[in-house]
Amino acid sequence: MRTIFESVVRKENDHTNLLRNFMERHHQAAASTLSYLVGRSVSDAEAACFEFRTQRSFFGQGGREVPDLLVEGHDFRCLIEAKIDPGLQLTRAQQDGYKGCFESVGERHLCFLVPDSWKHPEIVERVRASLQSVGIAVHLRRWRELVEGLTDTVESLGDAILIEAISFWKWRFEVENMSLNEKEFLNAWSGEQYTAFRKLQKTIDQARDLFDARGGFETELETSYTDSYGFYLKRTRKYLLWIGIWTPSQVPLSYGFHATKSIWRRPNPIPVSPISIDEHNLWPLGPETWDNSEKIYASVKSFIDSQNYE
Repeated sequence: MRTIFESVVRKENDHTNLLRNFMERHHQAAASTLSYLVGRSVSDAEAACFEFRTQRSFFGQGGREVPDLLVEGHDFRCLIEAKIDPGLQLTRAQQDGYKGCFESVGERHLCFLVPDSWKHPEIVERVRASLQSVGIAVHLRRWRELVEGLTDTVESLGDAILIEAISFWKWRFEVENMSLNEKEFLNAWSGEQYTAFRKLQKTIDQARDLFDARGGFETELETSYTDSYGFYLKRTRKYLLWIGIWTPSQVPLSYGFHATKSIWRRPNPIPVSPISIDEHNLWPLGPETWDNSEKIYASVKSFIDSQNYE
């Protein structure tokens, strides 16, 4: 998995800062994020008026409290405690100190954003019980669900930085269990098969480099799913084609496009597709391309040049 964030976003504070920057970058991204976190629809206009701060200090009866992330607006305050370690819990002082982080009026939320495997949900229930009488809503939210919900918003914005952030978080927080067949495959380990996969990935990377170097297209890496590896070709911020490995296609290498989503430019008329899966039209790339990025480039470029686009 390669994104611009993987080497710099490692610790809890790194993820918190990335989440703050994510919301600050586009108010649509902030609105979608907060709608999930607080459990109500937050409008784009409302989100555009919020301030986002990390490591803000509050002084209460129990001393100094420093929640991870503060989102604040007119009659609105949301504290976000972001956890990335499934085993990390809160101290008793932290649990008892949240009341001092809120003023006595306005809409108030405390959100715990955690991995699916977080081992301490009882803490959230304890904090909720302690704050219920003063009107502070307490929420337990999952990174995986947040990222899944943000995917369409980020795709519609077409912002490369936000797309990278979503890809990074998908890889970091999605839970992927192995099937019995997959485990049996690994038990019958073949180093030669693994080498073949890695060589195919390398060829895909080299093909992307060709499209970047020769101009006419933007490219966007797509490696955030365990069933695919590839990249997108884009023009005028819209997707033209995807090229890569996708397990449902049942061929090692293919290219194609989504048949209905508005973020795609499609040929008009749409050519007959030899592979149609889940609203995707796909074309196979044969064995002669699997170790030859020039042939991938030539095949895909020929397809694009032969089509009329909307």
